Amino acid sequence: MEAAASSADDVWDEDQDDLASERAIAAQSLAKIERTLTNIGYKSGIDASKTEHMQDGFDDGFARAFGHGRSLGSLLGELVAHRAVCHKLGRPPCVPDLDVLIARLRAFGHASAFSMDAMRDPAAQDPTTDEFKALVEEASSAVHALQTQ
Repeated sequence: MEAAASSADDVWDEDQDDLASERAIAAQSLAKIERTLTNIGYKSGIDASKTEHMQDGFDDGFARAFGHGRSLGSLLGELVAHRAVCHKLGRPPCVPDLDVLIARLRAFGHASAFSMDAMRDPAAQDPTTDEFKALVEEASSAVHALQTQ
């Protein structure tokens, strides 16, 4: 028994009458039930929130990654096809440094499409996304140059 506790909280205090003793036991039981329900509610809320937010995060990340992959794949396919046609015809590609551009597109892996900081905070400035945008712009310009010839 703690020294700071009053004798009214002591369920074994023989000087208390039965009603006071029952109230002390009821108060302790109620406090324990409140703590238990609070803990259960907290854990339940965390679990529900995790499930909801993890699914939203996955859906957002999947959509963004799919869009980036499709853009890169399409551009890479057009540039590789152009290089193959030029090679078959025995003439140089119309786009300068085409092999370098193709190598850079292939090297830009899925893991580098987004930084983890940008995934946690989409509003944050992500230099990796800027690098991706610059690469896509360069590849798009090359594909446009091929289409206009």
